[in-house]
Amino acid sequence: MGFPSVCYCVILPQPLILVLQLLDMLRHAVLLCLSSLGLAAPPAADDHPAYAPPPDLWALPPSLQATAGPPPPPTPAAIKARLPAVRYADLLRARRAPAAAAPASCAVCLGALEARHRVRELGNCAHAFHKACIDKWVDKGQATCPLCRAFLLPDAGAGELAASSAAFLSF
Repeated sequence: MGFPSVCYCVILPQPLILVLQLLDMLRHAVLLCLSSLGLAAPPAADDHPAYAPPPDLWALPPSLQATAGPPPPPTPAAIKARLPAVRYADLLRARRAPAAAAPASCAVCLGALEARHRVRELGNCAHAFHKACIDKWVDKGQATCPLCRAFLLPDAGAGELAASSAAFLSF
């Protein structure tokens, strides 16, 4: 039959193709520099892959984004309000412990807990500390017992535990 009269492909030499690609890359580099300096409008993202915004590497997958996160941790003022300060003698009386059973000490300052001292008893572990010592501990942003690392408040870890178990089960 013969060759068609119209040629559907253009044959270019390899060095010419490389020069054209280099010029295209230079054009994109200049446009990116000008747009980052604010001298030109940024090109459309679909014009070239280099113009697309970078992906957010720290973003959660869509399956985890729909779940509600854990509730925010309680503020120091809320923790102090839920842990009342009492005299150590009153605390021993409420525990029905003998006053002279064993000398107790504050694990924060390592000082002795005496009957006249004001203390705070923690909600989960029932450890007692001087009021001033545990208040400084809470003001530093700590939400766990200085001795055993249990949460200071009985329901403080429930939201974090539920969120971590939900994240574990989704994988």
